[in-house]
Amino acid sequence: MIQVSPFDSGLYQTLLSDTEAGRWLNDQAQIRAMLRVEGELAEAQAEAGLIPAEAASAIAAAAASLVPDPDSLAAGTASAGVPIPALVKALKAALPAEQARWVHFGATSQDIVDTALVLNCAELITLFESRLKAMITALADLADAQRGTLVAGRTRTQQAVPMSFGFKVAQWLSPLLRQLERLEELKPRLLKTQLGGAVGTLAAMGDKADLCGQILARRLGLGCGNNWHTQRDSLVELSGWLGLCTGALGKMSQDWLLMAQTEVGEIRFSNGGASSTMPQKCNPVNAEIMLAMARHNAGLVGQMHQAMLHEHERSGSSWAQEWLLLPQQLMSTAVALKHGLDAMAHIEINPTRMLHNLGAFNGVIYAEAATFELARSMPRDQAASLLKQACSEAMSGDAHLFDLVARHSGVQLDVTQMQQRLLSDGATTAWLDAVLQQARAQQP
Repeated sequence: MIQVSPFDSGLYQTLLSDTEAGRWLNDQAQIRAMLRVEGELAEAQAEAGLIPAEAASAIAAAAASLVPDPDSLAAGTASAGVPIPALVKALKAALPAEQARWVHFGATSQDIVDTALVLNCAELITLFESRLKAMITALADLADAQRGTLVAGRTRTQQAVPMSFGFKVAQWLSPLLRQLERLEELKPRLLKTQLGGAVGTLAAMGDKADLCGQILARRLGLGCGNNWHTQRDSLVELSGWLGLCTGALGKMSQDWLLMAQTEVGEIRFSNGGASSTMPQKCNPVNAEIMLAMARHNAGLVGQMHQAMLHEHERSGSSWAQEWLLLPQQLMSTAVALKHGLDAMAHIEINPTRMLHNLGAFNGVIYAEAATFELARSMPRDQAASLLKQACSEAMSGDAHLFDLVARHSGVQLDVTQMQQRLLSDGATTAWLDAVLQQARAQQP
């Protein structure tokens, strides 16, 4: 087998792939799902009175036991542009002629491929939900534990004002909670059968067509989707969800990378990768891969929108484009979540370094809080003007901001008291508690 993508590489599989997700994305998973659909379709047609019950039972049994080698289907797939004709031929070969003639009755290849895809997506969604909930729990525990730790809040890469590190963690957590909500809303639109026949009308099944579709959906545990051969909005919606999920994880991992820089040192990861020549290094590999997956998925979302452009009642090119894109997105999301959980198990917080960084540049990070404190005893415009002058002097000299404020105003500010107010005042406590309450509700 030719290996081009790192997702399929033996060399990179532990770093850039995921075994659990691969169970539902590999050739064997697709073949199993397609055979399951063929078997259940026959049973549904028998239940509706369209084909003989004996034939349906034999087809279902053969579909359940047949394990064709993907290589044996490759030539047929290349010739037809889709694997179903070769798979149907193999299934028919396992049956007597009288029963074989009812295989794939009235269906089209896209019905089987798309419904099989949805079945495997359902399994992957279960995996994503499990990992998201585990990630949410880990982040909630960290946010709660660190709610009393001050860290420099940063805007446009520069120190702004101090904030609760626990609240910062809660901000990483919040979009993951929304991702669970979005996924729940998405399921009914995505997890549905495809059964339309040649051009979507299911004409070959006559007056049993609609009933067959409803029975097939029930037997597969899916919604009844009827025909969506060229209406791919639900798959594109899934693509968008995957992009949002890895994007939320990527934002978090980018913060981790910045906070773990040697000069910052506010966090580190005990499982970081070593350098071959620099033994002091502890590279944050998990965060790097999470960010790479976010960027990769973001690019694929746009291409999936291009794959919506099917012509008339079936497209070969747009459909094939999905085959290239969606599996990569599904795998990227699984990989990002795997690395996220691994990182959370090895993250180390350095409150001492956080406090040290707050004291950089002679305490100017407290300028906003000092302005509002001074405004208790003088007009706010005067307080702001005084702090602007004091900040300029602190940045260019050796004196601490609070000493300069005392020199210019006669008011001695207490840094410890101000730090406590920064933790307790404002919306931090209420908003942090609200996020944690939502997170705890996801726990079993």
